[in-house]
Amino acid sequence: MLKKETGEEFARRTLLENLALNKGNIKKTAREMRCSRNTIYLALTKERENNLIDKPHTPKTPHPNTTVKETLELVVKRRKETGFGKRRLKWYLASRDELLIPESTIGKILKVKKLARKKKRVRREYHRIKYQWDKILPFEQVEMDTKEIADKDTLPLEVYNYLLNSDFIPKWQWSIIDPVTRIRFLAWSYSRDWSCGQVFGKMVIWWLRSFGFLEKITNWSDGGTEFNASRLGAFERTCQNFWTPLGVERKIIRKGHPEDNPFVERFHQADDYEFYIPYLLKVKSELDFIKIGAWWQKVYNTIRSNMGLQDMTPCQKLKSLGYTTPQEFCFFPTLILDHLVNLPEVLNYPKSVQEHLD
Repeated sequence: MLKKETGEEFARRTLLENLALNKGNIKKTAREMRCSRNTIYLALTKERENNLIDKPHTPKTPHPNTTVKETLELVVKRRKETGFGKRRLKWYLASRDELLIPESTIGKILKVKKLARKKKRVRREYHRIKYQWDKILPFEQVEMDTKEIADKDTLPLEVYNYLLNSDFIPKWQWSIIDPVTRIRFLAWSYSRDWSCGQVFGKMVIWWLRSFGFLEKITNWSDGGTEFNASRLGAFERTCQNFWTPLGVERKIIRKGHPEDNPFVERFHQADDYEFYIPYLLKVKSELDFIKIGAWWQKVYNTIRSNMGLQDMTPCQKLKSLGYTTPQEFCFFPTLILDHLVNLPEVLNYPKSVQEHLD
C-alpha cells in the first residue's frame, strides 16, 4: 500500500530504515510494516544494486505480433492526411497501401499516439424515422444536394489554389443518392442555378425510367435557390410544372439541419479525400475532368465497398435485393450541366426571370 501511495523508492528506503531500527530482524520488520518477508529481501537486493526503483516490466524480447515501427508511422501519416477513424483507415490502408491491419490495432495505435477522436455530441438520427426501412424500395426515396468543390477547410492549399486558378474545372458538384443501395449519380457545373438544377433532375429521372424504375420517387433536398425552393410560390409552381410530370414528389428538409439528408451529406467527405485531393492536380483540361469523373462514379458504384452495406458495393447491394438491372445502370454519364442548358431536348421552354410576387 505504501508503495502505491509514495512510490517504490521511498517505500523501500522506509523498509530499510525500519529494518535497521529492528537490528536486522526481518520477521519483526515485516510484521510492523504489514508486508511479506520477500518484500524486505527484494529491498535488500535493490540496495546492493544501488537502485531502489523497479525495473521495467516490458518483455525483454519483442512479442511476435508487435506492430513494426514502419507500420505505426504509416498509420499515423494516413490519419493526419485523411482524418479518418479506425474503421475507414482500415479500408484506406488496404486499398492504397495494400496493408491489412485489424481495426482494433489501428484504434490502439491512434490512442497511444493521442490521435483518437474526441466524443462528439450525439445527434438524433433523423434518417431512422425518416425512412421505413422494412418497406422502402430502391429509388423510391432519394436525396439531392450540391457541393462546392473549392472547400478551403478540406482541400490542401495547393489543390485549392489550383482549382481557383483553373477555368476548365467545374466549381459545383450535383449529387443524387439512393439511401437503400447507396448508388449515386453525379454531375458538375460552373454555375449553381435552377437551369442546371432542371437539367440534372431531368437527366437522372430519365435515366431511372429508362432502366425500369417507374414508381413514384420522393426527392429530398434543402431549400436552395438551385432547386428553386427558396420561396414558397416558386417552389409550388416548380412542383406542379416540373417535378409532378416527371412522377416526382418534392420534399424539403428542415432549414439549418443538413443531417436530415445524412447519406448525400456523408459522401461529400468521400469525394474530397478519395477523389478531389488525390486526383484534381492531374486534371489539365475539361476533357480530363470528364474522364476522371466518369472513373470516380464507376469506382464508387461498382468497386468501392461500403461498410454500411456489409462491405458490398452499391451495385452488389442492388443485385442482392433481387434486381436484374444491368451494371451499366451504375455508369451515369458524366455531365457538365452548363453545356446542356440551351438544348431544346432538355429544356423545351424559354427561361425567364422569376416572378417578383412570389
